[in-house]
Amino acid sequence: MSRLRFSIIINCYNTLPLIKKCVEAALVSTDHNSELILINNHPPYEDALAFLREFKHPRVRILDPGRNIGCMPGFQYGAEQAQGQYLVKLDDDVLVPRKNWTAAMHQALKDFPTLAYVALLPVAIKENPRQQVKKNGYTLEFRRSTVLFWCMMIDKQLWRKHFYLTDLPLYGVGERDYERKANQLGLKKAYLTSHVCTSLGRTEESDPLYGAWKLFYVKKKETRSDFETWKKSFVLGPAEAEIMRRFGYPEHQIAEVQTLLTAAQQVEQSRSTTEGGPNYVS
Repeated sequence: MSRLRFSIIINCYNTLPLIKKCVEAALVSTDHNSELILINNHPPYEDALAFLREFKHPRVRILDPGRNIGCMPGFQYGAEQAQGQYLVKLDDDVLVPRKNWTAAMHQALKDFPTLAYVALLPVAIKENPRQQVKKNGYTLEFRRSTVLFWCMMIDKQLWRKHFYLTDLPLYGVGERDYERKANQLGLKKAYLTSHVCTSLGRTEESDPLYGAWKLFYVKKKETRSDFETWKKSFVLGPAEAEIMRRFGYPEHQIAEVQTLLTAAQQVEQSRSTTEGGPNYVS
């Protein structure tokens, strides 16, 4: 049996400051019972790529699938090579609590055998005390609605038997697929409300275009493309701006995304013109 209890899998496709803060928080809050598996999803930032090529730590393994294979496919790629008894899916822009979060999640799964998986409560999600159970060392809140996978733990054997997914897009699936499977199996899902995680996804060190791409990848399936292709062609019109407002974007951030998209598309147009060269008629 593996000596490792937890394999924390982080798909890396974000800016370097966010990836580093996520990894550092995970390392300082865990011990020798945990390994970190970083999936080099080939982020479009040279410094992040260099970090993923060069970073060394005795508890960290970096796996390179050769290209961006996506969020849930990246998790599964890491899970297949994980040595821990429990798998943790951790987003690369999320900060975990300072201590005891893996032990608390593990204990919840042990205390409640009908739990399919447990997730740390995202700071943006409101608690519902009427659904909470207080135990020694943690508080659990069962949910009927979808549980977000900012940081989620599942038993590896259960995952391998029932939760391996196929035909996955780059982004935007996972939570609801797991929810459907859990319902089919008669299993529950819950947040650990005593241990809250925080997203850096809309901070100054994030890439606003990457955040917008993820939103529209989920909400506008008919125009799905990879991040680099999306930047070159996406049009942010009134309908798209309204989608952003519904998901909490203030006006100045919508305007910033519009400006960055315009700049990226102007650069691409200029590059195409230069590479094509002038068309002289002799």
